[in-house]
Amino acid sequence: MSKNKESELEVAELSEDMEMIGPGVMLRDARIKLKMSQEDIALRLNFKISLVKDIEEDNLDKSLPATYNRGYLSSYAKVVGVDKEDVLASYDALGAAHIQRSEMQSFSKATAKQAEHSRLMWISYFIVAVLIGLTVMWWVQESRDKPKALPTAAEPSEITKVSEESDTLTIAPKLSPEGETEKQQLSSQTALEEKSTDTAVTVQEAVPESSNQSTDLQQQSSNEQATTLESVAIETNALTDESTAVETSSIAVFTFAGDCWVNIFDATGERIAWGVKKAGYVMTVTGVAPLKVTLGKPELASIEFNGEPVDMSAFNVGNIAKFTLPLSP
Repeated sequence: MSKNKESELEVAELSEDMEMIGPGVMLRDARIKLKMSQEDIALRLNFKISLVKDIEEDNLDKSLPATYNRGYLSSYAKVVGVDKEDVLASYDALGAAHIQRSEMQSFSKATAKQAEHSRLMWISYFIVAVLIGLTVMWWVQESRDKPKALPTAAEPSEITKVSEESDTLTIAPKLSPEGETEKQQLSSQTALEEKSTDTAVTVQEAVPESSNQSTDLQQQSSNEQATTLESVAIETNALTDESTAVETSSIAVFTFAGDCWVNIFDATGERIAWGVKKAGYVMTVTGVAPLKVTLGKPELASIEFNGEPVDMSAFNVGNIAKFTLPLSP
């Protein structure tokens, strides 16, 4: 049973409890006991028959002032011998009952509207909840359907770093054709000529801070030299079979009194030594003469070429020295 029906039943029960004898019923019963007709009352009181009927049916004109209606009831009560006070009290009670019924009906209507409003609110809440649920489901589905992000490419700085490390660890190149050899020699000479005295000093200052790295480079240089020598020996033998002239190797011994940067190529374009050499380091290199030598600080190096000492006094202190072995007369 809905709340609206329950409210209507409560109003009906209260209305039944408020049923009472109206003034019209009291006057009608008294008239009937006196065996008088409505026409007799109308003649005695000079009323219209319709007014007598309205009085007996408690259907007095509400547009008239209450004083007029009370006067009609008092006159009717006198004719039929009913206590006027009882009739007027019944009239007042009947008016109060009507007011209470109206109030109860208004309350019933308000309750019904409130129940209807409550139902609408619950329906609205349900619709909103369904929309939220559908939105969440759609979002989850979209998240699942999205392709996974592709791995990001390596940063340029990382690529550069790897490239630099690869260049550092690369073993010396093998023998090249004469055209490429001359090109490499010219490129190396051009790059070295662009270095200034400040560059040599900067290299000298940076070396003590990375002594461990220099030691590693020396070890690596020794290993690479051994590998290079083996490669040169194998390929030189192959070239010897094809060439008409046999090239002889020269030996140069470098002794360093301080940290010095060095870069050496032989006549075939093969780089046979490079890097920073520490103080006290003795380096022996073998290659096809003439050897093209670049020293960062020539005053820190003493050289023997094929067992003969090399005069280094011709090179300026603190400047990069570039020369060939044997020295030109």
